Amino acid sequence: MNRGNLAEDPRAGLSSSSRYSRDGGERNSLLYVDSSSLRKEKKAAARRAGKQARAIKGDHNSRELRSVGRGLTNSHMDRLEVGSDGRLFHVKESSSPAQAQESAASAHLNSSIAPTVSEKDTPSGKTAEEMRPAIHKGVFEASRSAEVSSEDSTNSEEHKESSEKSTGSARRAKPDRSYLDQPNPLLRRTKKTAGQPVVQPAAQAAAQTEENHAGKAPLTVKGVLYRIRIPLIATAIVAASAGYGYTAWHYRNRFYPGTEFFGIPAAEQSVYDVKAAVKAKVDSYSLQLEARKPETDTSAARESSFASDNVIDAEDVGMVYRDNGEIDNAMKQQKTWAWPVMMIRQLLGKQDSALQTSYDDSMIPEAVASLACMQKENIIKPQDAEIILTDDGAQVQPEIYGTLLDKEKTEEAVRQALIDGSTSIDLDDMGLYINPEAKSSDVSLIMEAMAMNKVLGAKVLLRFGNRTEVINSEVISSFLDKKGSSYSLNEEKVRDYVTSLAEKYDTFQREREFYTSIGTKITLEEGIGDYGWELDQEATYEKLLEAIRTQKKATIEPVYTQEAYCRDANDIGDTYVEISLTNQKMWFYKNGKLVVETPVVTGNPYAGHETPSGGVWSLKGRARNQTLSGQGYASPVDYWMPFNNGVGIHDMQSRYWFGGTIYLGSGSHGCVNTPLSAVKLIYDQIEEGVPIVVYKDESDEALSLVADPVDAQTLKSQIEETYGTVEDDGIGSIVAWSRTAAGQAQVAAVQAQARALASGTPAT
Repeated sequence: MNRGNLAEDPRAGLSSSSRYSRDGGERNSLLYVDSSSLRKEKKAAARRAGKQARAIKGDHNSRELRSVGRGLTNSHMDRLEVGSDGRLFHVKESSSPAQAQESAASAHLNSSIAPTVSEKDTPSGKTAEEMRPAIHKGVFEASRSAEVSSEDSTNSEEHKESSEKSTGSARRAKPDRSYLDQPNPLLRRTKKTAGQPVVQPAAQAAAQTEENHAGKAPLTVKGVLYRIRIPLIATAIVAASAGYGYTAWHYRNRFYPGTEFFGIPAAEQSVYDVKAAVKAKVDSYSLQLEARKPETDTSAARESSFASDNVIDAEDVGMVYRDNGEIDNAMKQQKTWAWPVMMIRQLLGKQDSALQTSYDDSMIPEAVASLACMQKENIIKPQDAEIILTDDGAQVQPEIYGTLLDKEKTEEAVRQALIDGSTSIDLDDMGLYINPEAKSSDVSLIMEAMAMNKVLGAKVLLRFGNRTEVINSEVISSFLDKKGSSYSLNEEKVRDYVTSLAEKYDTFQREREFYTSIGTKITLEEGIGDYGWELDQEATYEKLLEAIRTQKKATIEPVYTQEAYCRDANDIGDTYVEISLTNQKMWFYKNGKLVVETPVVTGNPYAGHETPSGGVWSLKGRARNQTLSGQGYASPVDYWMPFNNGVGIHDMQSRYWFGGTIYLGSGSHGCVNTPLSAVKLIYDQIEEGVPIVVYKDESDEALSLVADPVDAQTLKSQIEETYGTVEDDGIGSIVAWSRTAAGQAQVAAVQAQARALASGTPAT
């Protein structure tokens, strides 16, 4: 038998095996060829052979079954041919009609005698065992003929044509094998739908053929998982059990997640580790006190320093950790083998245990007192909200909370924080500050301010020289009387206010401090002199009351009964005449500049004509060419300037000496006798109302400066040299002028004018 040649199937990509008969005649049946199909076909052939063998022998000998199977398989596989689409053909030789008939007869004979063979029917000398291979071979050929016949009946049309060609044709070199290119009949499935067969696709038919040969459907991922489901479940159970056990073993001496002690996370830590961490935290414990910051300095550096100075450390109060066994008890209460439940409960109901510490209570007052918020420079006392009066009326001034702490409450709060283990406390939130009682939001304060504004509104300025009194809402509010929720103006309070102004600004016959030209300080006595200011209180009261009632905003001048030359606080000012009886000197200042300094001769104290002193008088006027007369005398003068009744300043040309102690033995009747050159300088620059200060200076310094008398001629030279030449105004001397007969009437007129200026008898 020619075994043919091997080639690759161009469509299936599988190995193909061609088998040809000697005469080219062939009968075929279709099989699917691949490694799996070959194995399945081999097993199927073995099963078929085994069944026949068992039918012959009546037993089941596995060794003989394998032997017969191999024989059948080798014999069977000699007649296989692969088509172009992967079909495997079983080829049966039929070289001639005679041979075919012979083969058919032989197969029929074998099939008819196979069931009835026994040991006694065997040829002589051969047992049934020896005859069994031959019988098996015949049985196999008969069974294969039946199979081929069955296949031929299934594919009747194709096999008829093939059979006719094989029986009626002679031997060919290359037989026609068109059936190799035909669709695989085994892949075709006929479904009866409305009487018509449905042809399935070739790939589906091939898969169905493989399923038929294999006896089961092809495996998928789902199928594989289904097959190994039991090992997988067992593995998962073992892994879960191992993980559960390892976790329980892991937390046998460790705390579960979410556990805290004294604010310290204890998860995954042992009791020893937690105790060490707690002790370290207690040793480094500090309590921060959040305090109000003083408003005096709001710089960032100041705020940082202030906050750091309000900290109490553990050593400040002698704090140490006291182990009360709570950490050990917490570890004992952990149920190791119930760790999932314990862990969930710990995470959901996280609680911080309160550990015990000990501290020295006697150290708390000192620790609190050393805080920055307790220092005097940082303490601002609280102030209640109140009504303030401004130029716009009454307003509610907001309260000031300040930074004053209740020391006892603060110490108690610190003590409680140490017990609780708190790291910070807010003193303001805990209400430890002493706060104001009256708040700007109080309705009563707001209503009171509104009621006051109904009678307020005036703003009056009272001028007192270089000083001014402002009568504004604040001052006017002191004149109000409150009746219920309304206010009214009290006029008597206004009158009292004017009286207080008089006491403050009146200088008439008031005591004064005076600094002399030689540098000493004297006191001018109260009630002496007639110089100064005196307020007309009634007229000023009426003027002010009217301005308040009409709510005027204006400047008004007070009304006076007595006015003076200067209205400054020092009403003597810088233009005045100063006369020292002790030193027998006179100075005249104008606008702060010395006009003249000269020796004088004042009244004789021993004769009862001492010049009045110890006060300030105002110059009543000035006159020329006067005759000053009195009891037993009449003295003509060129310059006359009275200031105290009949006492004044004038020249005395009959005197030749001035200064020294002349006044004690040869003094005037009270006037101030002055050299002609000096009196003329004063007369030319002085004005009515200029203050005249007359005093005695008994100080050692003043007494030491008492000089000797100076003659008139020398004084004239000194004065002209120092203050300038004294020019004659052309009027001449009143002494020479009064001697003429024509001037007698004028002398009488001048004397009458002098008497009118002075309230008393002029002195000489």
